[in-house]
Order: sequence, then structure tokens, then C-alpha cells
Amino acid sequence: MAGVHEPNVIDLVTHDPSRDEYKLIMIEERPWSDAPEQLAQLSDKINNYAMFVLDEGLLRAYPETAGHPVCLQLDCATPPTAEVQNLIKLASERLMEYGMRFTVNLLD
Repeated sequence: MAGVHEPNVIDLVTHDPSRDEYKLIMIEERPWSDAPEQLAQLSDKINNYAMFVLDEGLLRAYPETAGHPVCLQLDCATPPTAEVQNLIKLASERLMEYGMRFTVNLLD
């Protein structure tokens, strides 16, 4: 099982050859709401992904990622609400301190 509702699962790891970076993708198929539970799940998922990178879990699981930049990407079915956007903005700022990008990809 994968998705934001499963904060302890890494949903997908891919390589983006155009940027030569590795993406850790989290998937949210539910529509966004400002429900505290959904926001907490997203926050936990972002934190767990960051710790996976910082604690070298990514490097151990995928040795080919050594020396490459990392991007955390949120794939979502609907545009994030204002409250979700605020959480994403804060997370992006913190992740940049560790050299990681954060992007949002709206699924068709």
C-alpha cells in the first residue's frame, strides 16, 4: 500500500535524467481537504522521506544515488488547498537547507 495515508512507506523512487537527480515521489490520490489528519499524514510523510535521505537509507537502498541531487515530489490528484500549500512552502524551505528540492506534480 502506498500513498500519503501511509507515511512510513516510500511510494516511488525514480531517476530524472534531464536534471540527473533522484526523485522520491509521494502520492496523494484523495482530494485535498484541510482535515487535520490529512495534513498530519502529509507532514509525517515529508519528514519520513527527508530522514530516509539524511540517514542514508536512500543511499543504502539505491547506491547509484550517491553524489546526485535529491528531489521530494508530491504527486496529487487535486490542487493543494491554501493550508496544504503553506505546509509545502515550509517543508520546501527546510529541505533546501539540506540541499533537497520539493516539487508538486498535479496528476491528470
